[in-house]
Amino acid sequence: MIYLSGQAHILRPVSGLRSRGRSAWCAVALFLLLANPGHGSETWQPVLTTSDGIEVFKRDSTADGLIEFRGVGVVEAPLPVVATVIFDTGRRKEWIKGLEDSRILRWGGADTFIEYDHIDMPIFFSDREFVSTIRMRFDRSRKEVVFLFQPADDPSAPQTGYLRGEMLKMTFLLSSIDQDRSTRIDAEVLCDPKGWIPRWLVNFFLEDWPKTTFRNLRREVGKSGVSADPRFSVLLEPGTDN
Repeated sequence: MIYLSGQAHILRPVSGLRSRGRSAWCAVALFLLLANPGHGSETWQPVLTTSDGIEVFKRDSTADGLIEFRGVGVVEAPLPVVATVIFDTGRRKEWIKGLEDSRILRWGGADTFIEYDHIDMPIFFSDREFVSTIRMRFDRSRKEVVFLFQPADDPSAPQTGYLRGEMLKMTFLLSSIDQDRSTRIDAEVLCDPKGWIPRWLVNFFLEDWPKTTFRNLRREVGKSGVSADPRFSVLLEPGTDN
């Protein structure tokens, strides 16, 4: 998901290329989540803290040349609403730039499903697709939900000519805070788009993933018509336990 131009057939000034490129890479990154909800013991290096309260970190990964990025921040909406926006493949194109297709291929259990995503790439780059197993973990006592993504090779995936990338590691840990009025998100991403794209270029564009993802989520949950999925609403119901 590197956007080097606003449209696949139009070249733009360098500033435009960089903005579009990072947006596209953020779309690639969204579908790459497999992590320990505790976020491991490796040392995270602070990158920056934005003026709107998003903390960005990075650390070296075991994947040769790739860097793992992490974002921590708050979305001012209840956890069930935020979780629904992340889960709902039908509305993803509204807030993930470059995403052409996102759908659940099949369920593998009550909390596990196979997902397909197609990312529109700019000129000079082949479109990418990702097939992932997503597992949802619920902790009612802590009012938390975790989305865990990992690469999948599933026969239900469509046959296309797109280059198959891998979301090596992506996690969204959502925690209810502020008397259930807001949600703290701790997210990690490690992506290998495959192909000939240099590792340094992948890292360059993915560094903006935490900021773009959090800001887009904040805008999306504020739209009218976002109703919480019952599977997430139960996390805030009184009297529930793990």
